Amino acid sequence: MAVHRGSARAAPASDKVQKNKPAQTSGLKQGSRMAKIFGFEWADLSSWQSVVTLLNRPTDPANLAVFRFLFAFLMLLDIPQERGLSSLDRKYLDGLDVCRFPLLDALRPLPLDWMYLVYTIMFLGALGMMLGLWYRLSCVLFLLPYWYVFLLDKTSWNNHSYLYGLLAFQLTFMDANHYWYPDRSTPE
Repeated sequence: MAVHRGSARAAPASDKVQKNKPAQTSGLKQGSRMAKIFGFEWADLSSWQSVVTLLNRPTDPANLAVFRFLFAFLMLLDIPQERGLSSLDRKYLDGLDVCRFPLLDALRPLPLDWMYLVYTIMFLGALGMMLGLWYRLSCVLFLLPYWYVFLLDKTSWNNHSYLYGLLAFQLTFMDANHYWYPDRSTPE
């Protein structure tokens, strides 16, 4: 019976907390539609210091991990199709002339066997990026062959090809490997 009395006494106290709770929240300003959609207000963009504060606020790393995973996965699909791994023997026959970028006439394709190695390194780099294994090394292993292959032939590239290279360059300097990665040094 003592337990019942204790719980009965606790019930009015919990009611009191619940009664005060709406009173406390009613004094707070409700967020605007922009804050609900984007997570910040126009006032956060009013000065340089507030923009820097907004950009440096703590955020959930899952979004960056999903971006890293999807970008690298799409690059894994892109290497055989768009970058030409599936048609490498037709694309880089020894001595075949290709249209070059201006000021990069000295850049020549390697022999066909070595081009397969370049594409394999690029593929393994994208796979490492996707899985988060040896992340910075994987980014460099993807990035360097990507730009080499990109700058070899001007005729087969679109504007979004620059974007892929720039995104890979940015991912190299981001800490996108701190979430969803298997090579953790300390257990959680």
